Order: sequence, then C-alpha cells, then structure tokens
Amino acid sequence: MSKPIIGITTGRRNQATAAGKRQTTLIGCPIEYLQCVERSGGAPMLLPRIGEAEVIASVMAAVDALLLSGGGDVVSLAYGEQPHPKTTYQDPIRDEMEFRAVRIALQRRLPVLGICRGIQSLNVALGGTLVQDIHSDQPEAHQHYTHERETVLAHTIDVEPDSLLAGILGVTTTAANSWHHQAVKGLGEGLRVNCRSRDGVIEGIESSDGRPVLGLQCHPEDCSEQYPLFQRLFDWLVAEASKARAGRS
Repeated sequence: MSKPIIGITTGRRNQATAAGKRQTTLIGCPIEYLQCVERSGGAPMLLPRIGEAEVIASVMAAVDALLLSGGGDVVSLAYGEQPHPKTTYQDPIRDEMEFRAVRIALQRRLPVLGICRGIQSLNVALGGTLVQDIHSDQPEAHQHYTHERETVLAHTIDVEPDSLLAGILGVTTTAANSWHHQAVKGLGEGLRVNCRSRDGVIEGIESSDGRPVLGLQCHPEDCSEQYPLFQRLFDWLVAEASKARAGRS
C-alpha cells in the first residue's frame, strides 16, 4: 500500500558565495520537516516556490495533506498593513504559492498543518491579520525569539481543553520552543484559537468547524526526537492524510 503524500512548502535561499562568483538560488526547507513526516509513515514531497496558479494546482492534485513550513515574514500588504520596521525576509511569490495551496487544500478537504510562518500564512490566506512585531506591540511580552543553537523549550503554552490540539498532544499545558517575532492577531474566517503563551500571545489556531486544519507558532520538527510529544503532530497529519486518500479511492 502506498504512503500518503505530504506536500511541504518551500522558500527561497540564496547560497553564500565569494565576491565575483555566481550565486546559486536554492529552493527548499529544513530537512527536519521531511524526517518528521517520514517517521510518521508519510511520503514528503516539496512544493515549489512558484506563483503560477496552474503549477500549484497541478502539484496540489498529487498530495494528500499540506504542511506549511517556517520562514520569513508574510508581506504585510497581504492583510492591509504597511510594513513594520522590523519586518524581514518578505517573499510575495512564496506568499502567493502558500495562499493558493491553502485554498486548494481546503476545497479538497485535505488536512493542513502550519508551523511558525505556516500558521501566519494560513491565517492570512483566510483573511486574518498579524501582529507585525510582538515586542513593539506588547513590550512586556515573554521572549519569543530565542537564539540558542540547540532547541530550548523556552516558554509555556496553555492549550484549550476542548481543542483538536489538546486531543493530539494529550495535554493542556506544555513548554515549547520559540523562534518568531510575529503572531496571529485577527483570526481568519473559520478559525479559532487553540493555545496561548502566558503573556496572551496566540500560539496556535485550528478550524472552528472540526476540519483537520491546525497551526502552531512553535517548531515541533526541531524537537520531536528529543520530545516525542511533538512528533504526535506529524502522526496526526499523516493519519488524516491517509483518511483523505481513502475517502477519494
């Protein structure tokens, strides 16, 4: 029996080169996403950073679930705001690719998991807005961007007991790693908050009508081997992808 295909979004990376040498532009994502999907029994497939609608539709036709990976900031004009001075690494082509992929996934009733930037692009794709810089908006907030080389579970998140997330993790409180300076502000259509940090920052969202749609600010792919609790998120995604595939056969 073939494995469910998990489409993972990619971003643009410019390879560091010496002065005067030709620079190579790379498209990809951290390998940990692929490893987590594989450990959970899925077949990872990278979605290209291309804005062409027909290309995205063709690739999305082959997948059973969508995983929105981390990366830079969503272009603020996409949710009607001018850019904050601390905005970094905007990529409108990637934005358009991810927005299209989210809408196709929802139309096909495919499971969606958004991680870090992924929760933000999911929210904006559905009409939501973002806090452009947490500490400018909320100076007393916890540190949400840690700089340690190894994964550190930096702060606590409190999970809504009746949420999909609580059912997956099996807990209503956990520590999480944290590498973000932006966060969800106004919720997109059909979404609800499923967890917050103790300073009130939204750390997770999910569908409000029971669809398999989930977004988290933490990076479970970076700590799932050390903390197996977080591998459950990929187990859930692959299991839901298997259901989606079975429902179409």
